[in-house]
Amino acid sequence: MPSLTHLTEAVAAEALTFADLLDRLGPVERTAPTPCTAWTIDDLAAHVASGAFRDAESFHRARLGTSSPPAELAFSGDSASAIRLSIEHLRAALDHPPARWPTIPMAFGPYPVVAALQSLVIEFGTHRNDLEIAMGEPAPLSRATLDALLGFGELYLLLQADPLEAAPMTLTLDAPSSTMSINWDGRRWARGAADGTARCVVTGSDDALARLMLRRLDVTDPQLNLDDPTHLAPLFATAIRPL
Repeated sequence: MPSLTHLTEAVAAEALTFADLLDRLGPVERTAPTPCTAWTIDDLAAHVASGAFRDAESFHRARLGTSSPPAELAFSGDSASAIRLSIEHLRAALDHPPARWPTIPMAFGPYPVVAALQSLVIEFGTHRNDLEIAMGEPAPLSRATLDALLGFGELYLLLQADPLEAAPMTLTLDAPSSTMSINWDGRRWARGAADGTARCVVTGSDDALARLMLRRLDVTDPQLNLDDPTHLAPLFATAIRPL
């Protein structure tokens, strides 16, 4: 399991790289579209800035022993500066931990401290990559983002899984670093493959399967290979909603 120090620095690296990229752009450039539907770069930056401070505050609340999550933060200022301030705020919490970390009251649910930091690596790493794409500088997702996302694996898929009107089935994502399966029994989703059910196996690189999990790729993308004899792949977009 990664250490809290390692994860904190990974969160900081993704968020601060986002801020550094943002500083390179002028007002007109920040009106460009992003992979996030209907968001300009300015919209994406405001989302990252407000979320970063709110999420840092969650760790301070955990230090106080409260389970009440922070509210959404209305924000319209300098996003890059706010992101840097938020990382200072997060580090201040992690530099003065309680004797034992309780569950962190994140805005999207209570998480153990390691999972909470992993979720922030995913959040900031994904949006850093969204910004790189919007700037015309596409790059693979960072290794830290891939490790955090694939480390969540089946639990991340279950967080996204919606009920289906379908017979029992298993969806499997087979990446070099991780193989993940979830199954639908006709009533609910569960971890792992279910014996005797129809199965769709999606194979690809760590980066391609991570993008599928993040819904930055469609299951029919040529970067992915399908073993899908019963034609379940079209259900993927219905079953796995974007977070």
